[in-house]
Amino acid sequence: MSTTDSGKRPAPCRIALAGLAIVAVAIVSYLFGVYSYPRGLWPTSILRGLGDAVREPGTRDDFGRLVSYPGKIQVACPPQDGHTAAILAIGQSNVANHAARRVTTRHGSAVLSYFEGKCHIAASPLLGATSDGGEFLTMLADRLVDDGLYRTVVVVSSGVGGSPISRWARHGALNASLSASLRRLAADYRVTHVIWHQGETDVANATAADTYKTAFASLVRTLGEAGVEAPVFTSVSTRCVAAWTAGNPIALAQRAFADGRRVFLATDTDALLAPDDRSDCCHFSESGQRKVAVAYAAAIRQWASTR
Repeated sequence: MSTTDSGKRPAPCRIALAGLAIVAVAIVSYLFGVYSYPRGLWPTSILRGLGDAVREPGTRDDFGRLVSYPGKIQVACPPQDGHTAAILAIGQSNVANHAARRVTTRHGSAVLSYFEGKCHIAASPLLGATSDGGEFLTMLADRLVDDGLYRTVVVVSSGVGGSPISRWARHGALNASLSASLRRLAADYRVTHVIWHQGETDVANATAADTYKTAFASLVRTLGEAGVEAPVFTSVSTRCVAAWTAGNPIALAQRAFADGRRVFLATDTDALLAPDDRSDCCHFSESGQRKVAVAYAAAIRQWASTR
C-alpha cells in the first residue's frame, strides 16, 4: 500500500494506530489504578472526592470522613449503663461506609451512631467514617440487640478508606485524631468494644509482618493511654489487590497479635467471604456485610460469655 504525496499514512492505518494507542493507554491506566487504589495514591483521593461530591451531599473533614449528611435523625444520647455497648470501629474502607448496601437500624433509638457529642439513629452512611455507602456496623449492632446481649448499642465509626496502619500508629495523623476523638467521647461514653478492621493497604504496600505488629501494638497503647481498656476484636482482612495470596505477611501478623486476652480474632474475612460477598473484589456486598456482622457478633457474644 502506497502513502499519499504528503508522506502521511492513509486514514485506515492512522485509525489502526490510534486504536492501538487507546488500548495501550487503557491498559496502563488500569494497571495504575490497580496499584494506586489500595494505596490511596494520587489521583485516588481526588477522584474519590469528586465521586462523593457528584453522588451525594455531605460535609467531610480533612481525612474525607463524613461530618454531616442529610436526613440524619438526631436524638438525645442515652446515659450509659451495664446494658449499653459503646463500640469504637477503626481501620480502613471495609469498616467505613464503602459497602454495597445502605442500612438503617431496625431498633430505632436503641441503636445509635455517635459523632462529636451527638447521637443519631444508626443509618448508613455513618458520620465519622469515609464514603457514603453501606456498612456492616449497623447490622452488627442490631444483632447484638436481637440476641439480648445489650439493650442499647452506640456505634462510633471512624474508619478511613485506604489508610495504612502507619497512619494509625504512634506519630501517625490518624493516631492523633483518634486520641482527640477519644477524649471527647469519654465525656459521654466508656468504650466497651473496639473493632479494628484493616490490612488490605498494607498488603499492597508490602509492609513487613514485624512492622505491622509493632504499629498495631502502638495503636493499642494509644487506646490504653486514652483510658480505653476494652477488648479489641480484629480479623484477618487482607484481600483486595489482584496479586493477593493467602498466608501473606499481614495475615500472619493479624493472627499472631490476637492473644485472647486483650486482642481477639473475630473472623478471617479472607476465607469467610465468597466472590459474591464482595462487590468489587475488595469491598463488601450486602451478603458480605451480613456475614461479617454475624461473625463479629458471635465473637463479642463468646467474649461476653467468659466474663
